[in-house]
Amino acid sequence: MGNLISRSNFLSLFKFWPAPLIQKTINSLEVAFHMLRIVPPKEIQGEVIAPPSKSYTHRGYFLSLLADEKSIVERPLISDDTLATIDAIRAFGADLIEEVVYPPEELRPNYIFARDSGTTARISIIVSSLAKGVSVIDGREQLRRRPMEDGVSSLRMIGVEAIGKRLPVKVFGRGRISAKEVSIVAEKSSQFATGFLILAAKIGLKVEIVKPVSKPYIEMTLKTMEEFGVKYDKAQENERLVIFVDPGVKGTKFKVPGDYSSAANFLVAGALYGKIRVRNLMRDDVQADKEILNILREYGAKVKVKDEYVEVESNERNPLNVDCSNFPDLFPLLAVLAAYAEGKSVIRGRQLRIKESDRIHAMAVNLSRAGIRVRELSDGLEIWGGQPKGFRGKTFNDHRITMALAILALGAKGESIIPETKSIAKSYPNFFEDLMRVIK
Repeated sequence: MGNLISRSNFLSLFKFWPAPLIQKTINSLEVAFHMLRIVPPKEIQGEVIAPPSKSYTHRGYFLSLLADEKSIVERPLISDDTLATIDAIRAFGADLIEEVVYPPEELRPNYIFARDSGTTARISIIVSSLAKGVSVIDGREQLRRRPMEDGVSSLRMIGVEAIGKRLPVKVFGRGRISAKEVSIVAEKSSQFATGFLILAAKIGLKVEIVKPVSKPYIEMTLKTMEEFGVKYDKAQENERLVIFVDPGVKGTKFKVPGDYSSAANFLVAGALYGKIRVRNLMRDDVQADKEILNILREYGAKVKVKDEYVEVESNERNPLNVDCSNFPDLFPLLAVLAAYAEGKSVIRGRQLRIKESDRIHAMAVNLSRAGIRVRELSDGLEIWGGQPKGFRGKTFNDHRITMALAILALGAKGESIIPETKSIAKSYPNFFEDLMRVIK
């Protein structure tokens, strides 16, 4: 947006305008430039409804693409990432009318533009093996930096030629695959493992997952497959997870659960500043980011879990020592908790440097700007908690960083500015509207 002029100087430009019109103009300009100014509120308390899960929405749509008849994906998340998946299944030949997905008789090869969605890109790379012909999977510049070679290598194991270590990836689909097993190294991402499990649900396959990271995401995939009538057996062998999947995806009505990843922003705000209740969260869900409830208890917050809602209230602020390899999307919010903790925290996790941004560096930069002492490790951060001051944030065009900075700013001493907020469209377009519901 360029340099900010002072509020008083800005208002002097409109001194003859009615006050409500001036404020409306300021708000409109700030929204137009995707800038957010946060002054710590007097009170944070209230209730929000968790948005639908992004991860479940992706899985529901791709399984609907491969089903034997129409499916209904009920209450899906509509965001930039899930729109990329909707575009992908349509490109493969599915018809989608409102929440109803009509699968094609055969997948057709096509150009798949995954926007910034790693899940869309990686599952599409695997699923495109069923489309006889050449498919190209591509994405925006940010996604083009993320590694794709593990999935490409595993496709070759089942006789499918694919080219590209990063996007764009070209897949020469066979239409029919005769291979009976595949091995995928999943230490960088579980998304290719999910892709092969979804493929296996269509053709029947033994899927060996080596060094699986983010195991709860694999469990989420299996749970969604069960909803579509898929049968499987699994066994753990040292660092390998072996899953025998029978062929057959049945059309079904799949209701998308609420998203613990998005809800975590408000649960953390409750733990830090007041009391917040979040509805539309399943207490028996297998989502990775449900771990936030245990972490908040360790932090010292009061956590109440009911069938109808989850409620978190601020209490103590204990330092944390957490390995978030299985739930990397929580890392920015855990860094925010650590910034307010009474003592030194250590937050670690594999793959944090190759997400939508280098999240370790991104949070180190922003916490430093907020006056918090922090030290970068190769796989995480050491954070000495205290009282953050108002800051000008840098989002690195990462939706999780953007939302975490907003939560950080709510308790900072002084005004904070987040100059770019459009990245939230990736996963939680209504985040700031929901945030306003709990600010008093």
